Amino acid sequence: MKWHIVALITGLVILVFLFARLFMRGRKPSRYPYQRRSILFSLDDQVFFRALQSAIGANYEIFGKISVSRIIAPKKGTSDFVAKSALKTLEGRHFDFILCEKPSLSIACAVQLHNKSSHEEDPLMQICASVGLPYLRFAIQPEYSIDEIRENVRMATQREPLFFKETGGRREPRISNLSDMNF
Repeated sequence: MKWHIVALITGLVILVFLFARLFMRGRKPSRYPYQRRSILFSLDDQVFFRALQSAIGANYEIFGKISVSRIIAPKKGTSDFVAKSALKTLEGRHFDFILCEKPSLSIACAVQLHNKSSHEEDPLMQICASVGLPYLRFAIQPEYSIDEIRENVRMATQREPLFFKETGGRREPRISNLSDMNF
């Protein structure tokens, strides 16, 4: 009687093993504990991205989810301790969108989305101001005013005229003859 139970259990174990091999035949076991994400932007990001595309037209390229440390780095000549501390502040942070000028792909502006309910001070605002990178923040909304985005980008990326305090006004470079210039 006991040998019937042992044979039955052995047979069930073999059947389970065979079915498992049959279903796992097409799949390789993964060596890495990762999976691919199917989308780059969240739904909120996608809504803003489409509005931003419409607002900027053909003037800029839009790049998304760019690490802050790819855009901002410690100043040259900074001590190792200060540089590591500065990089640690940037660690894990990213810009939601970076606008680059089309012909040169030079960085024109950083854009960040935030929750209306969040009243936290954004350290990226001061960091960007210290390096001269225009930084725009937009509250997450179900829809955006394209004109408002366009105007904010225009204001952030416009180059201010150069004023000298000692001359009391703006100085325009004048080139009357290229042979007069010293190189």
